[in-house]
Amino acid sequence: MDKPLLYFVAKILATIVSVVRYYSNSDTTMAIIAMLSLACIFVLEILLVRVFQNKYRYPLYKNYESKAVLITLGISIAACFLLDIDNFLLLLFILMIHGIDLFTQKNMFYQVLSVAMILSFFIFLPNLETLILTMVLGGMLLLGREIINRKNTYEALAEKHNETILELEKKIENLMSLTKTIKQTVSLEERNRIAARIHDQIGHGISGSIIMLEAALLVMKKDPNRGVESIQKAIQNLREAVDDIRSALREERTENYMIGLNDIKATLEEFKVSFNKYTELRVSGNLDYITLDMWRCIHDNLNECLTNVLKHSNATKFTLVIEVFNKIIKVEYLDNGSSSRPFTKGLGLEAIEERTVHNKGRCFFHQGDNGFRVTNIFTY
Repeated sequence: MDKPLLYFVAKILATIVSVVRYYSNSDTTMAIIAMLSLACIFVLEILLVRVFQNKYRYPLYKNYESKAVLITLGISIAACFLLDIDNFLLLLFILMIHGIDLFTQKNMFYQVLSVAMILSFFIFLPNLETLILTMVLGGMLLLGREIINRKNTYEALAEKHNETILELEKKIENLMSLTKTIKQTVSLEERNRIAARIHDQIGHGISGSIIMLEAALLVMKKDPNRGVESIQKAIQNLREAVDDIRSALREERTENYMIGLNDIKATLEEFKVSFNKYTELRVSGNLDYITLDMWRCIHDNLNECLTNVLKHSNATKFTLVIEVFNKIIKVEYLDNGSSSRPFTKGLGLEAIEERTVHNKGRCFFHQGDNGFRVTNIFTY
């Protein structure tokens, strides 16, 4: 249902009511001719509207719809006066509402309509029956018009939101692509920096030591003391080079907890972006006590818990808590979901328990009103 169809139905109803009232005072032939004539005008109007609406993509037809409706409205009003305005006053009021809606701004519609209706009532002085019919049919018409306006507004708003969502999705894809590019660039720059450091510092020392050893071989037979001195210098240079290698590796090496923690942060961020669920990571204590095997276990258990959130829970928030105490390491996986099913350990939870036990830890599960909780306890 749209406005042209709504006004078409209202005009047909007004015509039928007017003709029935007119038929009581006139012959049947005149009533049928009047009804068919007006019906033909209204059918022609809605057909023209539909044709021009389908041709809006051509600039030539852009304003033809309003012109066609204006012509048919003029013909319909003239027909009302020719047939007897007293009997077709109801139809005249409906035509007036249509014209005001078509050629008046939206925010001025009710003001203009109120003034026009008051003036029309004073000019034509309708009887009580016509006044009641006008109020009933006009009220239904205005109610339908308001519903259609709201529907069109909501559809336009929904379309705008869909366009915004598409733009945001494209931006997310571009940001993810940019993130991958930045990671690759940073990795390449880091590799180049390490290669340059090895070449500039360590490579020169080893190359100098090789030259000294070759020189020592040449002078060993003629001057053994000088050859021994060159060998000792080469040994000293090699020791310094080895020390530089160790120092470089020590400086470049990433701490175990940084590797594990960054993997967990990346997993939580990816889950948050992909599934629109809030994630939180809380860490306390000295993370150096967590071994690589423990980090791997925590990461695998995290993936399993996130999968369970998507499968079996309507949770909107997921929290990972890692706490390091004096003798134990406590890891908790929390979500705020609720489930009416009784708690049973499936393959996923059994896998979590097996991984935890394999790393000399213990695993506990708890399902309550505040959500589901998985607790891992490790000792060191």
